Amino acid sequence: MFDAVSSLISSVFGRGSSLSVPILDGALKPNNMIERATILAERQGLEDIALDPANVLHVACGREVLKLSDNGEFTVAASFDRPVTALAFTTGGELAVGLGNAVAVGGRVLDSADGKPFVAVNALSATPDGGLLITDGSASRPYAQWSHDLMEAGRTGRLLRYDGNGRVATLASGLGYAFGAMVDARGRTLVSESWRHRLSLVEGGRTREAVPALPGYPSRLAPTPDGGFWLTLFSCRTQLVEFVLQEDDYRREMMRTIDPKYWVAPALSSGEDYMEPLQGGSVKQMGILKPWAPPRSYGLAVRFDADFLPLYSVHSRTGGRNHGVVAAVQRGDDLFLLSKGAGRVLRLSVAEIQSAWTKGTNE
Repeated sequence: MFDAVSSLISSVFGRGSSLSVPILDGALKPNNMIERATILAERQGLEDIALDPANVLHVACGREVLKLSDNGEFTVAASFDRPVTALAFTTGGELAVGLGNAVAVGGRVLDSADGKPFVAVNALSATPDGGLLITDGSASRPYAQWSHDLMEAGRTGRLLRYDGNGRVATLASGLGYAFGAMVDARGRTLVSESWRHRLSLVEGGRTREAVPALPGYPSRLAPTPDGGFWLTLFSCRTQLVEFVLQEDDYRREMMRTIDPKYWVAPALSSGEDYMEPLQGGSVKQMGILKPWAPPRSYGLAVRFDADFLPLYSVHSRTGGRNHGVVAAVQRGDDLFLLSKGAGRVLRLSVAEIQSAWTKGTNE
């Protein structure tokens, strides 16, 4: 009875938890660190990054996997017949790539699990036993149509495990757009659920919340030497998008009549097309876009410890350029970030990030 009354009040007055968006505060306090990062390389089509067993950085770009030197030079490591959508190396050193509706690893091409074909492979992560975790974001929409899956309230994502010998099993299904996974230092399996704004633990075929109520849409994860991890969030949530998601008629009409790049939906980049939706307060006033304006796109990576507690974060704010951060890897003191929105591989010093947060100079 209470739920029914609450839903009625929410529908009449526009109130309710469905429109609530967590604020960026505490360990997620906004700063400009990603904007001040070193631009290691710049190229359109960048998709994912990974370190090989020799700690050489590799980048997925279009139909190629490229080696990226410390001075920003690319060399081709492998080529494929379709765009690469995810990248990893197994503990045995084999290159593994997602190809949208398939995974190529160790001379094998995997394209289904438990009789269901892959549709939107978007992240790969090595497991300690030589296998892979695979996230298949949607059972109905290919990877390039991720915003369609959000607007359709997609809950068909899967977390899969490849055992290294040709077999693929489903660890979890019915996920709100699975986009990134890892086995942590304690042997626990984590998966990002972008549309549920959370990280989930997968144990014994069951899924439970590990990090709920994130302020953005989580994507890929990367382990750190001390047992923690970096989490990238490819865009921030806004009340306007949350509102549109509960307005079924409006949303269907928008999807039917408007080009997807102009939908009221999260984006990987913004500010370059006058036809973009205004997104509430994210409007230039006298030629100035305030950094605290509601974002259409954003850049964010958060450092968590082994107990899933956020320690600090790095940002590219509303008026910044390095948005759509979809991947991160840490090599010693270097943190590499991939801004898909800007087409850049960025480098930050972990020690400098920690020092700035300790001293309170993280602006």
